[in-house]
Amino acid sequence: MTGKNTNEASKKAPVPFNPYDQSFNLKHDSITLLVIATVCFLQCCVLSYFYVPFHFLSGGVTGLSLLFNYLWGIPRWMVLLGLNIPIAIFGIKQQGWKFTLFSLFATVCYSLMFELPIMDKITAASNLGDNALLSAIVGSAIVGVTNAFVVKRGATVGGIDVISVVLNHKLSIPAGSFNIVFNLVIMSFLIPSYGIEVALMSMVSMFITNTAYNFALRGVNHNMTVFIISEEWDEIAPQIMQEMRRGVTYIHAEGAYTGQPRKLVYCIVKTTELAKLKKIVKDHDPKALFSIIETQDVVGRGFGAIN
Repeated sequence: MTGKNTNEASKKAPVPFNPYDQSFNLKHDSITLLVIATVCFLQCCVLSYFYVPFHFLSGGVTGLSLLFNYLWGIPRWMVLLGLNIPIAIFGIKQQGWKFTLFSLFATVCYSLMFELPIMDKITAASNLGDNALLSAIVGSAIVGVTNAFVVKRGATVGGIDVISVVLNHKLSIPAGSFNIVFNLVIMSFLIPSYGIEVALMSMVSMFITNTAYNFALRGVNHNMTVFIISEEWDEIAPQIMQEMRRGVTYIHAEGAYTGQPRKLVYCIVKTTELAKLKKIVKDHDPKALFSIIETQDVVGRGFGAIN
């Protein structure tokens, strides 16, 4: 009877969302598609209001589509679709069908939404006047933050982001940093037609986008790696596991001066959990030595999904 109840409970338990899961899930994938469509529409509005009036460029393929539109009047949707096809093929080989389908969906959304009549009205309604710097800061910050929402769903808005995510997964190159050189080259083409000030403003907006993107991707509550050196390790570690529900590892070490063997307490916690951890250690050993290291990324039990 117990085995039957356990099986029934496991069937009813909801499947947790894993952005790297390549199997299709109707509920999770529908939410992802909704997030992509919402972000694409919002970014098109932002670009139309903050970027187009000042001839700024965004990053990647979208930036190229804006550049070609500024210089030669080529429709943005043609560039977006044309350049994203080979990138999508690259994505299929490296990341699989699901990731690529999301990216293609984002490309189509971007292409269609950019050409909606309301975008021209939004550009015409832009009343920022000479506030080019304000436009670059606000617009790029919104683009960077909204990009992070899509990537957290295991997708991208297409273009260079596909290559960036692939390199991040394969080579651990920080997301949002790969396309800097590519974007700098694109933005240099603005100088002959619109002057160096517009190109520099575009570069400023690009760096703000990457900064906002990385910040939103990691969040405020960072992961912290903690090493605790204390003679009371056998009391500290069990309390961390019991009260904080965090795993603890003992590292066998030896004092260089005394030659005495000792155990280091190693654990990973969130920023918001540091105060509680310090209190636990202080209650047992006020003289304990702490080493706290900010950790860029943690995957596995209790943290992120393993890619």
